[in-house]
Amino acid sequence: MLFQPPVFETIFRIPVEHRLVIRGSRSRGAPTDGVCWYHDEFDAAGTLVARYETYDENDDDGRERCGWRRYDAAGRLVARHEVAMRWSGLVALKQSRRGAELALQRHSGHGTPAPLARRAQPAGSWRPDIVPAA
Repeated sequence: MLFQPPVFETIFRIPVEHRLVIRGSRSRGAPTDGVCWYHDEFDAAGTLVARYETYDENDDDGRERCGWRRYDAAGRLVARHEVAMRWSGLVALKQSRRGAELALQRHSGHGTPAPLARRAQPAGSWRPDIVPAA
């Protein structure tokens, strides 16, 4: 089956007047494998509003997961959502890519902070630092 990544604007509930720009992606192979995408959200005036990190992976302990993290323009984690399966499994479970995208959305409104329980990143983590906008 051909891998179809999610429509990120749907997952993040990006307002139509905003732009979501991909900054890059990174993948890694076994024994832990996955892919991670990085996006910036800009408002109608071109001001950076948020940065996103989206991932589809098996973590270091072999657990499947996919989800996203939202950072404000200063680089602070303000929201996140994760499900305990790979993206392809979520698409199969929901029987459509659109259904999987809706499952990955938070049920709070756009920009609403979510409760956070920060987890320490393991040494050698492949997640780059989020650099605050100048």
